[in-house]
Amino acid sequence: MTWRDSFALGIPQIDKQHRELCDQIDKLFEAGSRGKGADEVMNVLSFLESYTIRHFADEEQLQLQIKYPQYQQHKAKHAEFVAKIAKMKKEATEKGVNVALVISLNQMISNWLIEHIKSVDADYAKYYKP
Repeated sequence: MTWRDSFALGIPQIDKQHRELCDQIDKLFEAGSRGKGADEVMNVLSFLESYTIRHFADEEQLQLQIKYPQYQQHKAKHAEFVAKIAKMKKEATEKGVNVALVISLNQMISNWLIEHIKSVDADYAKYYKP
């Protein structure tokens, strides 16, 4: 998932983290599609699992600072995504990594991240005053 300037929220720390997430999603897809092996895919999944937790915590802290009125709803969406990643990681661990799983995972993550950045995150970015 290539980073696009249209994803930028104008919040440097968050934009930097979103870029890193896009890069990791690219690594996940590349690892699976080039047959780099299950270990690499699992490494990327583990990274995504831990990184999204840290990233979401940073977003949520910022939202509290700017008194974002939809904080609770946003936080719930984050929790849902973390649970999806954990479920996919569990599936990969139990059933093994294959190209179909990697493509499905990549599509789910890419679609979720684009939608989340462009709608949900864009909404709280309106409240941000540098």
